[in-house]
Amino acid sequence: MFQNQVYITPAQANPGDFASSNPMDYKISSTGKMVADSSGVKVGQFAVLNSDGTVTSVPGSAPSTLTRLGFVHRENNAQITTFLAESGYTIQVGQPVALFGRGDFWVNADAITSSPTRGAVVCWDTTTGLINIGATPTATLIDTGYKLLSETASANATVIISNTYA
Repeated sequence: MFQNQVYITPAQANPGDFASSNPMDYKISSTGKMVADSSGVKVGQFAVLNSDGTVTSVPGSAPSTLTRLGFVHRENNAQITTFLAESGYTIQVGQPVALFGRGDFWVNADAITSSPTRGAVVCWDTTTGLINIGATPTATLIDTGYKLLSETASANATVIISNTYA
């Protein structure tokens, strides 16, 4: 990829980046592995650690226990597989996944409900894998335990979320 533009103010972060150096915890798999499942895993979104050591970012329904829910950190392990694409956020099948249970992260607010402000609930849609800030949890839109740390959020903006309550 060649640089083709220059911005006066560079981006603060990319989705999946750490937002602080506050305490953070990796999820631990009982099988000793943590790899992307057959559909791949999207960086900067939530995912579920399955009992066989695979990680699923769009399970279709809420996990049986939220202890298996984690956030996929950006460790530059997503590969660019789309022809002529300049970037990629999907971790391919069988590749290692860094799944965190606690921390402060930058995310893309895929959707918002009303006008969320600092402290708003961060929900994860298990049917699409998208993050909704300020929504009311439902059967497939689950409360992740994370809260919005940015002062406000707008759709498709990169914001900070946390479950360390910094």
